[in-house]
Amino acid sequence: MNVLTSELDELRTEVLRLRAHEEIRGRIYAYARAVDRLDRGLLEEQFWPNARVDYGVFYQGPVARFFANAMRFQGAMRDTQHVVGNVTIDVTGDNARAESYIHAQHVLVDGENLVQLMVGARYLDRFERRASAWKISHRTEVMDWGRWLPMSERWVEAAYELPKGLRGRNDLSDRFAFPEK
Repeated sequence: MNVLTSELDELRTEVLRLRAHEEIRGRIYAYARAVDRLDRGLLEEQFWPNARVDYGVFYQGPVARFFANAMRFQGAMRDTQHVVGNVTIDVTGDNARAESYIHAQHVLVDGENLVQLMVGARYLDRFERRASAWKISHRTEVMDWGRWLPMSERWVEAAYELPKGLRGRNDLSDRFAFPEK
């Protein structure tokens, strides 16, 4: 094997590793977007059909039954936003594991009052590559901390400076398009 062939093999290996990391990271981000926008189709795309999830007492079992529970739980909140932070990915062949830190902000209506639920958690995921695609084969969410705080301010409801984020397909992001070249 000559030096050029060796270097090309190393570059190919590195490109494949980087591609795997980016696709896995993209699945993690898409999951967060799916639950915030209540987009069940997008949520389902992130998992293999035979995947399992473990959300403690909320739900443990096959992912197929998880989707309705997740949509119902997230849909009961007025607003949500999941921000993904540190993501550590370890790829070995067609398998990978990832740990992703998340901060989730939720606004709930409690009678006449609003409550802010803040959660610091981590997704512990196993991914598999099948037919050249990486998807989640197992997800566990671990909660590190949480806060339940009454909200006294309601200025966002009267603010008119910016468009408001919406749940579902009516959100501005679903109508956003890149300008024609």
